Amino acid sequence: MECATFADEIKYKGGAYQKGWHFIDEPFLSEGGKISDFNFTFDAHNVTEVLRNLGDWFTQAEGYQNSYEYQQIMEHTYKDHSEANGLSTAMRFVIHYTGDVHQPLHATSRVNHEYPKGDFGGNAVPLPDKLGAQNLHSVWDSVIYEYTGHSKLPFTESDWELITQQAQDLMAKYEIDPSEANNLDSRVWAQESFMISKSTVYPYVQPNQALSDDYIQQAKTAAERQVVLGGHRLANLLKSFKLHGHEDVVEKSYTSMVFDAVANVFAF
Repeated sequence: MECATFADEIKYKGGAYQKGWHFIDEPFLSEGGKISDFNFTFDAHNVTEVLRNLGDWFTQAEGYQNSYEYQQIMEHTYKDHSEANGLSTAMRFVIHYTGDVHQPLHATSRVNHEYPKGDFGGNAVPLPDKLGAQNLHSVWDSVIYEYTGHSKLPFTESDWELITQQAQDLMAKYEIDPSEANNLDSRVWAQESFMISKSTVYPYVQPNQALSDDYIQQAKTAAERQVVLGGHRLANLLKSFKLHGHEDVVEKSYTSMVFDAVANVFAF
């Protein structure tokens, strides 16, 4: 769980190459029109591509070494450029990006006359500072003000107790259908997040105005469920990998893996 924030922590410490891998900026044309009417640029590489290609690496799919992501990770590994070191980095990325893509604003960029280049997943939408969340993106990153701030590593004993309780509470609150939990297509994950952005994230939000109590309540329910859904899917994704030499990981009970994964997804 302590490595779940690794992809964020290295962005400005030699890891800028993967900075854009955390998102898929699917344009939401909130005022209609065509995307060609705006100055919007699509991602060269996005989180759904990255998750698919890293999954191919773990399952040793034919040609996995040819992907852009494999080559970038191997070029930037620390200390040595061994396959094992690359996989260690890739695992940290998979954990983090699975959480990211379940955060609706990691899969959406609102495009209109005010944001012709997109609002960068709500990062360009300022809101009154509350518990350190100062824009729409950071509000959703915090699960609507519920988990603000940044964890200090390594975790203390009290940190572990708190995370354990939070994960247990959320898992008890939201029951996930197996058909959803077993869907491992990251493109589907991103599309689900995009639809939540359209239905729940953007309506009734005005820049520099506090979010209403009704908005906070509805948004928190959507965000919490995404955390739990992402945890189930991360557990299933890890079980689908060929972790040679680490078979003990996938032999853990499913409930135990989901618990670990739900706690990991807090890192989005």
